[in-house]
Amino acid sequence: MKNEALTLIRPPIRTSCYPDENPIGYLMRLADENTYPSYRWLLDGKGTETIDFGRLYQAYVAADWTGFQQTDPALAQICALPSIHLKSTQLRYCPLCLKEENYWRIGWQLKMSVACTRHQIWLQDLCPHCHKEQSFLNARGNQSKCLEHLASADAQAAPASVVQMQQFLETGLWEVDYPLLDTKHSPILRQRIELLVFMMSWLTIGDDLAKPARQNFQHVAAFSAIARQCADALFSDQDGFWRFLQTIHFTRASFISIQQKRLVYFYRQFFSEFPEQLFQRLKEIVEQYATMNLMRDITQKHTLFSTNAKKVQSWYSFNRACKEYDIAASVLNRAIIDKQVTVHYERTSNNYTKCAIYRPDLEKVLPHLKGLVTAHDAAQTLGVTKAQFAQVQNSGCFKFEMAPREGYCSTWQYSRLELETLIENINRGAAPLTDDCVLLAPTMQNRIQGSIDMPFLQVFKAIVSGQLIVRKPDDQFRQFRDLWLDKTEFCNWLNHLRPKVDALTVTEAAKLLGVNEEFGNQLVNRGYLNHKLDLRNAKMIFPDHIRQFKQEYVILSKLSEDSNSSSTRIIELLDASEIYPVDHNASDKLRQRLYARADVLLSNDLFRYVQHLPETDL
Repeated sequence: MKNEALTLIRPPIRTSCYPDENPIGYLMRLADENTYPSYRWLLDGKGTETIDFGRLYQAYVAADWTGFQQTDPALAQICALPSIHLKSTQLRYCPLCLKEENYWRIGWQLKMSVACTRHQIWLQDLCPHCHKEQSFLNARGNQSKCLEHLASADAQAAPASVVQMQQFLETGLWEVDYPLLDTKHSPILRQRIELLVFMMSWLTIGDDLAKPARQNFQHVAAFSAIARQCADALFSDQDGFWRFLQTIHFTRASFISIQQKRLVYFYRQFFSEFPEQLFQRLKEIVEQYATMNLMRDITQKHTLFSTNAKKVQSWYSFNRACKEYDIAASVLNRAIIDKQVTVHYERTSNNYTKCAIYRPDLEKVLPHLKGLVTAHDAAQTLGVTKAQFAQVQNSGCFKFEMAPREGYCSTWQYSRLELETLIENINRGAAPLTDDCVLLAPTMQNRIQGSIDMPFLQVFKAIVSGQLIVRKPDDQFRQFRDLWLDKTEFCNWLNHLRPKVDALTVTEAAKLLGVNEEFGNQLVNRGYLNHKLDLRNAKMIFPDHIRQFKQEYVILSKLSEDSNSSSTRIIELLDASEIYPVDHNASDKLRQRLYARADVLLSNDLFRYVQHLPETDL
């Protein structure tokens, strides 16, 4: 029946159609002109009771008096669409267009039509008088009065991006400076509709669902917010589509596993439904986003991805990371335990736990992980005694310092690269000898032994920080024991050392830092504030520990006081610069927000409040 032709019966009174007139609207208008009680009087053939735009259009074209032979080409394209993309009998309209000329435009019947490009206002579906839907089939019944009110409905301005989206839907034109489609190949109407339906469907995804349900998009007012998001994604700015991907990836997804499933379903569906070359730019953005955020291996079997995507993805599985970077599983596992790399764990349905490694973190620490040495070898590299090196152990002087751990390594381990870089920088900063210089090794033994606590640690820190200038007679590379100090400079430094201060309890240290005791205990227990154990195994904090903490970290409440800004404002500024608290990835958060001072220094808004090391009260 669907393929059988209809015949338009020639009535006594005939009128031509408008170039973009809805075929059903034309039929109703023709019936009104001839005062026929039903539009079916004008049709001959099977299925006259069924609304079919395509069959009506063909019947009109066959009748030489209708004017449909000279209509807008877009009218034929719309009539040929599957019915799923059309509103068959329910009316959608622009009140200002109806006020100008009272006929029904075919473009309004597209389900994805949301705005009038001529008047730049939202289309409407309901009568402003009774607030109900209107239908062609009831035009002479109880809705006849309502149809008279449609032209007086309030005109609501549509955003510019929505108007652009409507223009793209109607004409295929992409009038922006950053086209996301191949401008050499304009998409046909069906492709334009399917792209918008696809994007809007994903924007309606439910809470903690991996993929969206089928949407009807019947009333503009019901999905105008979604339409605006879709329009902003395509027509607001060049980063709009990226924000769209972030939205469908994270919004209303409480679990990482759901976020990952969404991403997989999205890129598979997108690549499957839009294989044409004209969508290549959009597919490139989807691929780029997926490679940055997929926490699984992209291998040769993932044929939707390009070869380059498989090389640059941000996450590797544990086994692949070990293989690609030629690193032992025990070494990588230790780096994970010591939080040197970011990882994500996912438990599968068969109770198997997958581990994904964040590649940028691993590549940053890889040279250090491949060159680990024992404490004995570290002391030899620096040229210090075992006793001297023991003073700098666990003191925060080294970034890559791994304590002994059962089942991995029974000794302390250090990065050879970090040690060699440290001694090289000290050598490069060495000054020439003066008339009164002494070697560092005998100085430590004869002049400083017993006069200050942890003598080598204090000298080491003074040299690294530039408080003490090391000297040497030539350009030869020298270890610590063979470096020289000016006697006068050294004595002045030693004399200006602060007198020894008694160790503090955790409670006293917390009071000194201006935080409560619970937060103070968290700082100590999680290693942010170093400590030592006394003979009774009580935790004691020394002045160096307090200084080190203030040099390395910034407490949000203190930063708020110094900058005279609210904590909420500071958090917004830091989040905007992708600067997060030190426990950002931890499930058990600290009571207060704590930031790394080095990270806050990267903020243009807050740099001046942390650029100078804080004064201590010790």
